[in-house]
Amino acid sequence: MIADTGRGGRRRSSAERAVLWLLIGCVLLASSAYGVLLLLGPYVKSLGGNEATYGVLCAVAAPAAAVALLLLLRYPRRVAPHRLLAGACLLYAAAALLAASTGSVGGWLVTASIVLGTAWSVTYTAAPMIASDLATDADRATLIGYATGTIQAGFGVGPVLGNALRRAGLSYQEVFVAGAGLALAAALLVIPLAACLRRLSSAGHSADGAHHGDDAPPVDALPVPGPGPRASEEREPARAEPAVTTTRAPRLPRSPSVVPLAMVLLCACIFTSMNSFQTTFADSRGLDFDLFYVTYTIAVIAVRLGLSRFLRDSASDRVVAVTTVGMMVAVTAFVFVGSSPVLYCLASLALGCTYGLGLPAFQARAVNLAGPAERARMLPMAGLLFEVSILVFPLVAGAIVSSGGYRGLFAVLLAITAVVTALGQLRGRPFERSPTGRPSGLSPGSPESPRPSPSVFESTHVPAAPSGPAPPHPRGHSD
Repeated sequence: MIADTGRGGRRRSSAERAVLWLLIGCVLLASSAYGVLLLLGPYVKSLGGNEATYGVLCAVAAPAAAVALLLLLRYPRRVAPHRLLAGACLLYAAAALLAASTGSVGGWLVTASIVLGTAWSVTYTAAPMIASDLATDADRATLIGYATGTIQAGFGVGPVLGNALRRAGLSYQEVFVAGAGLALAAALLVIPLAACLRRLSSAGHSADGAHHGDDAPPVDALPVPGPGPRASEEREPARAEPAVTTTRAPRLPRSPSVVPLAMVLLCACIFTSMNSFQTTFADSRGLDFDLFYVTYTIAVIAVRLGLSRFLRDSASDRVVAVTTVGMMVAVTAFVFVGSSPVLYCLASLALGCTYGLGLPAFQARAVNLAGPAERARMLPMAGLLFEVSILVFPLVAGAIVSSGGYRGLFAVLLAITAVVTALGQLRGRPFERSPTGRPSGLSPGSPESPRPSPSVFESTHVPAAPSGPAPPHPRGHSD
């Protein structure tokens, strides 16, 4: 399944496949822990609170999560993504244990909520960064889809697992301890993931040295890796150019990535409402929320790990336009499910298919439309917008449900999906490069002329051309 990334991708080496499988396993455990802790909603209601109380507990984590992701945006490669993933999982496990030790809605539960929200925000952002480092522009949406599709699978597995434990007679506190165990297992799985990443990086440097012989630069001289154009893209002859500082912030107001980033932000509002409040929504309709999580998860896995492999580019204009329209239809369907399990499953299936294919496409477009100097920060920026939204919007959603019921919430969600649909019809104009490889509109030697940033597993060494124009670089990638 992972050997070939789709019609627009390429065959992956065995080392890259090992990294992807380990990443998927780690992300599945971590997101399942997140899913188990979604039972905080009914737990809060059992303590005398309501949806508004749960919304406040989600929102209190927003400032800390925003600070963490802003630091990641400012220094996107100061700490390796897999180390961020391990540290965040450990923090999540500790916060889950703290939540398990509480018996009331008080300071300790608020503290646990802050740490849970912050740790998960970093986890959610770091996983697609690892996947993006293995990608080309054509298959970036597919590989991000592998990571985020697994996250969605965990979101479905976690609540079902927690509900099964509750039915088996465990208390909410004991269920949260089980969630902490899943997060700890995810952190431990990063150890073999890190070893595979080191081997893959070393193999890439060794192959580059063998190809270039004595001209190859030492490993220590290689630049800090970041997501960017692959080796298969055309390159210009080597020449002295000012280096791009890794601390420059992307100029988002003028970036074509603004539209897909706005869509990520709005989709976060839809996701957090449909996911976090599903346990209480199903109860209000006399339905079993397991139906939603199981159906939704199957749909997400089917489109992200199955259908996306057969699309030439799963982040194309056409895919984005169709999925955004479908998302609006899916949200509308929830208004009419009533107490019918069949309609509930159909609405869940539609949401899983459209949202499941749409979100990684929006994230990938944000990277693909960005200039080389901005690419390393696009996924942290998308993570910042997404995670702050899923933490803050429950405060709004909970207040709406408490005052106007779920029909009022769906009215707001329909307005949001209408905006997403409108944005989805816009065609993105990517960062253009001149035939010489420079960003269009920039003169040779301009301090604003950045070189493409390398992927994590490839060298940037380009031997100087003796004279005349540089020969075209062969397409493809040799594993």
